[in-house]
Amino acid sequence: MPSSLAHGLCFSLGPMPLFIAGFLFTAGPRWLHLRPVSARPLLAPVMVLACGWIVALAGFHLHPAVAGAGVTLVAAALSALSLRYARLVSSSQEPDRRHPIGLGLACLVMALCLFAAAIALFFGNMAWLRAAVRAGLWGGVVSLFVIVSHRMLPFIGESGWKWLDRRWPSWTFWLLLSVPMVQAWIAVAGIGFASAAWAHWLVVLHMGCAGVLSIFLAGRWIGSPARRQPLVAMLHVAFCWWGLALLLECISWLPAISAQRSAAIGLAGLHALTMGYLGGTLLAMATRVSSSHNGRSQVIDSVAWVLHWILQTAIALRLLAGLWPDAAAAVLAVAALAWLIVAATWAVRHGLWQGLPRTGG
Repeated sequence: MPSSLAHGLCFSLGPMPLFIAGFLFTAGPRWLHLRPVSARPLLAPVMVLACGWIVALAGFHLHPAVAGAGVTLVAAALSALSLRYARLVSSSQEPDRRHPIGLGLACLVMALCLFAAAIALFFGNMAWLRAAVRAGLWGGVVSLFVIVSHRMLPFIGESGWKWLDRRWPSWTFWLLLSVPMVQAWIAVAGIGFASAAWAHWLVVLHMGCAGVLSIFLAGRWIGSPARRQPLVAMLHVAFCWWGLALLLECISWLPAISAQRSAAIGLAGLHALTMGYLGGTLLAMATRVSSSHNGRSQVIDSVAWVLHWILQTAIALRLLAGLWPDAAAAVLAVAALAWLIVAATWAVRHGLWQGLPRTGG
């Protein structure tokens, strides 16, 4: 099995569904004005999901069918969690359920793409697998993060154009969400569409508009009082990577660029999206949740800031490795080491807090 596909499948649809499931069943009930959800009924599907990835990781080195069996377990577990969340949404009387419903649909897309990936592994069709991974990343994970960002980050919902906000209050939400939706569609069924020159220009225009808007929305909040809050500052940096990722993707789609250069720029944009936007948001939110649930008065402390900046270094090095192929081998190793330091330090530090009494009783 190609290592790049194994890497993409693990990083896009591996830890993210677990983080997403934890978020859905804590923030979801609050958004829907429902009672808190007990964690005990979620234990079985979460354990199946985690065990499924252990089987899949072994299968990547043994046989694609073994990997397919593991991914099937993951898909079934995520489907069970998604169904439980769908029942939660349907039981709510909250009039505005736009964001919760969107989260449920994104989870459904992830589950379907995981089933598609499992089928591709059973048949040994790497082209199908590549399409399933890309569709699951854009249509599932990225869509969900965009929806949550729009709900939680003030600098996304307020566009600054009052006349447009009055005529179409949710235009920024739909424009930003259209990016992962279009990219997921291209991954699954738009190969022929994307081969035409006019289609390339259409994608360039779409990605360019969304990228410029994102940079504008993020730029307006530089120096604002709200950004002085550490958590908001971290999420703001992550959203800046989203804007840069869209601009890099836009450039990679320009018809005038050679195929080799386009692939390099596209790879840099992909990692600005995954490591920068998704990884940065994950680090900030997981740190906040873990710290506050364990009674820590200072949610973002000096250690969290050090990990944040090591992560930014890892992202910059990974983009440099993509854009500078001659130095890719050395730079990529340092970027991977920096990512490992962040992940391992966070896991050990916060893992030691789990299961202990809250600080201060």
